[in-house]
Amino acid sequence: MVKEFSELAAELDQAASSVMLRKGTALFHCGDPLSGVFVIRRGAVAMSVDSPTTVYPSRTLGPGDIVGLPATLTGHYSLTARVTEDSELGFIPGRKVTEMLEISPRLCMIAMRLMSEEIGRVRAALKDTPSLEHPEAQAAE
Repeated sequence: MVKEFSELAAELDQAASSVMLRKGTALFHCGDPLSGVFVIRRGAVAMSVDSPTTVYPSRTLGPGDIVGLPATLTGHYSLTARVTEDSELGFIPGRKVTEMLEISPRLCMIAMRLMSEEIGRVRAALKDTPSLEHPEAQAAE
């Protein structure tokens, strides 16, 4: 799977334009409409949820990782991405990423596997989190 992931990142990176960003820069916020996908060439990006009751564990991505891929399917980012150190990223417009996935069934399958792994990580985090019941339900007990 790592080899396949590298293949997708390399294909996206070939279509990318270079962007240099300073530490602290937000790439996008949860709920923002899709602008594009990023491949980290140098540096790091933290992925998190903007919520005081966050269940999703924050993750830091590094060189070779892809940021924002699920938004190509939904049209909106589901997490917030912030540069945690001065970084060089490759930026691919969302429309271009969609075209690449439509043209190549192999790249599309790799992308689907990556997104499935992300769903698995989120489900594991939810499983390990204390009850998320609504306060009204807890008060009724």
